[in-house]
Amino acid sequence: MLWIVIVLIALAIILMYFAIPGGRLWKQYLTDVKSSLIDTNKQRNMQSTFTEDSVAGLPALLRQHIINGHYMEKPFMDNMLIYFHNTKFRMSAGKKPIKIKFMQVNFVNRPDRHAFLTGRIAGIPLQAKDSVLDGFGSMTGVLAKQFQLFRSTGAEMDQGQLITALADAVYMPSLFLQEYVSWKVVDDCTVEGEISWKGVTAKGRFTFDNNGSIIRFDTNDRYMDKNGKSSSLVPWYVTYSDYKEQNGYFQPGSVSVSWMLSDGDDTYFVSDHIEVQYSINEVNARPGLRATVP
Repeated sequence: MLWIVIVLIALAIILMYFAIPGGRLWKQYLTDVKSSLIDTNKQRNMQSTFTEDSVAGLPALLRQHIINGHYMEKPFMDNMLIYFHNTKFRMSAGKKPIKIKFMQVNFVNRPDRHAFLTGRIAGIPLQAKDSVLDGFGSMTGVLAKQFQLFRSTGAEMDQGQLITALADAVYMPSLFLQEYVSWKVVDDCTVEGEISWKGVTAKGRFTFDNNGSIIRFDTNDRYMDKNGKSSSLVPWYVTYSDYKEQNGYFQPGSVSVSWMLSDGDDTYFVSDHIEVQYSINEVNARPGLRATVP
């Protein structure tokens, strides 16, 4: 009888541990975000505003996207905290999608990007951190907040994270104006952007609808990682739809992310409720608490 009680207590402790937010990977995520906040704040320039003069050097399609998004006459954003709600994610092609919580913080003065995913597989917590910190890209997955499933670093990750930061600029158009980004008009509905940082360069194309709003981003410069064991360049694209007004801005309300595989497209990330906050100085440490950055 005693052993049954011991087993039940042990199970209760394990379940409580699983239920508590946080863990080592989450703490590392907060540390990385804090580092980017502190370092980029040191580089902060005088506050500028989206005006006809400030965006005059951009291709007409990008200028129209900024106008459509109601950014004109508003301050440039230094960074962006974005939550993807009602999100489904597939670990790999052929796998069943799982519901996840997903957030990320992007920066402008240097193209840092820090994303964090939480979900459950068979009731066991899954966490993943996907980031680039001053040119260093990495992707880490952890099960049960303790057991590392994979960790990927190297030149392929540096490039992949950098091009993803460019795609995310749909929601943070002050990045379009940075010196580390250059533009080339492809045709009446397509503009190619090139982003370069710390010796790494990647290109991607934005496609616009007839109203001048971005509806898709394509690149051939992103590596598909296979659980940290190998990677290869695979065409990758993001679609943006369901534009709606939020906090005075007009932005995509839905996003899907896909790989173009030889046997068909693999759409592995879909979210239709997106919340954006600009120029933050802190992030949530856990529900009800704040992690303040000095």
